Amino acid sequence: MTEPYTLFKIISGSVATAMLAAGFAILFKQFCEKRYRPSLYLSIAWLGFMLEALFDTIHLVAKALDEPNTIYLKVSYISLAPKFLGVLSLVDSISRESIETKRFSITVFLLGINTIILFMPLDEMALAISYYLVISIGIFISTYTFFLYIKIQRNVPAGLKRAAIMNVLGSFCVSVVYVFVNVLEATLPGALPPVSRLFEAGGALIQTLVFAKHEQLFYILPFKAQRLIVFDTKKGISLFLHDWSKEGQLIDEDLFSGILHGMGMIVNESIQKGNVQEITMERGVLLISHDNVNPIAFVIIASKSSQVLKQALAAFRRKYVREFEGRIGSMLAAGDLEAAADLVRKSFPFIPQFV
Repeated sequence: MTEPYTLFKIISGSVATAMLAAGFAILFKQFCEKRYRPSLYLSIAWLGFMLEALFDTIHLVAKALDEPNTIYLKVSYISLAPKFLGVLSLVDSISRESIETKRFSITVFLLGINTIILFMPLDEMALAISYYLVISIGIFISTYTFFLYIKIQRNVPAGLKRAAIMNVLGSFCVSVVYVFVNVLEATLPGALPPVSRLFEAGGALIQTLVFAKHEQLFYILPFKAQRLIVFDTKKGISLFLHDWSKEGQLIDEDLFSGILHGMGMIVNESIQKGNVQEITMERGVLLISHDNVNPIAFVIIASKSSQVLKQALAAFRRKYVREFEGRIGSMLAAGDLEAAADLVRKSFPFIPQFV
């Protein structure tokens, strides 16, 4: 291989490492601030991408200097473990509430085989087996992830269409272009400039910036929140209402609040097990958070239950009580409605607005 080719590969690998490190830092910061699990999983994936690019670049530098370099190549391959496991966890977290253990276990098993191969005496055949094993895992996971992002793009509200398309574009660079160009570089060395790392890192950075600004894309598929209601648990009347979606026909909010009020009283008095916190139906769920001091309750109507929804509802309850203390049991005045709507935006920034 010519020296300019190796030098270009080292430079592109260094640039890619820096871009992936930036992507990791941005998403990990988002996780620390907002505790979104998809942010954590995607940051772990970018960390794996970054370590792979870093150690592969160090391997090339050591090889160019005629220094021992095999260990760096091994570590770069082993770094694929957090990369693949992070992406798999992300896929499950943005499509369902829990991780699918069977697919996860198979991936761990295959990565374990790859690690065993790497710790055996290496020759060209062993390296080829390890390379094509991880490429095969990568193609499966990347293709699945790419089509999942397309599914998300098809289900987002109009205001998120552009962001969702940019996310699909970034995923296309990471999932399709990178794998295709990387295989070409491995099978036909020198046939084209070694730019696969730049496609990978560029696509990852695009996705990072999209998710950092539009975290709603994480939660398009796991559930669909429809309505938030604040109601008086003594009078059974609605105090505040916010709609995220107009899907389906919902009854009048005061009638709905009265039904919840009556149901809660009957259940509490007959069973005496405390307040109702969740009602599960065939195609939906009611999440209910009661204030311990004031006679009010907060209800979310959603397609599925979710831990992130429960935590956000509890946070909204605390902010609402603090904001409107002294006039808790009365309908909000016109001037307070915007303040309450602002509390909704701050407490549920991850829920897409369809209306």
